[in-house]
Amino acid sequence: MNKKIIEVCNLNFENVLTNISLEIFEGDFIAILGPNGGGKTTFIKLLLNILKQTSGEIEFHENLKNKIGYVPQSATTVDGVFPATVDEIIKTAFVNKKSFFKEMSIEDKNYINFLMQNFGIMDLKSKLFVELSGGQKQRVLIVRALANKPKLLILDEPDIGLDTISQTKFIENLNIINKENKTTIIFVTHHLGIIEKYITKTFYINGVLK
Repeated sequence: MNKKIIEVCNLNFENVLTNISLEIFEGDFIAILGPNGGGKTTFIKLLLNILKQTSGEIEFHENLKNKIGYVPQSATTVDGVFPATVDEIIKTAFVNKKSFFKEMSIEDKNYINFLMQNFGIMDLKSKLFVELSGGQKQRVLIVRALANKPKLLILDEPDIGLDTISQTKFIENLNIINKENKTTIIFVTHHLGIIEKYITKTFYINGVLK
């Protein structure tokens, strides 16, 4: 049986979320569904400690520090945060793991190159992030989230801006990472679509959990 890594108990946040309780296990591939304004992104930000709950508990049963990958809802919201090239942005995934970029292992570098090739952004390596299209930005942030081989991957509508081919390849890669690395994935979306066949749990949030 897979081990429990996160337990959420009676979580409340202002007037947005009420008495949310759930358990997340290693290797889960979770879809979080719900309408706009229902609290999906708020819940994710509470998990990431970006927001602080009004009441209730979020307990991590495993130390996931530096082992969480996160792709925000919109790549355009981070333009000002990343006045850097694509290559520099992706390597920031290792800032907390390594003291300096030059200490990255050959394995790390090869894996980054593999991801960049797989997501079709190798030719963007030297371009500034702010100069990219919305879909290109999203692919860069996805590669950044995957670069450090996270144990927990949190994706807030990550396929927005991706074309059909990129979406399919992205979901297939997620399935491989989930199965081979036992990476726990939380995927926020409005509809299951092509991820439905890979999902192990589904939660519906609209102020409360269903």
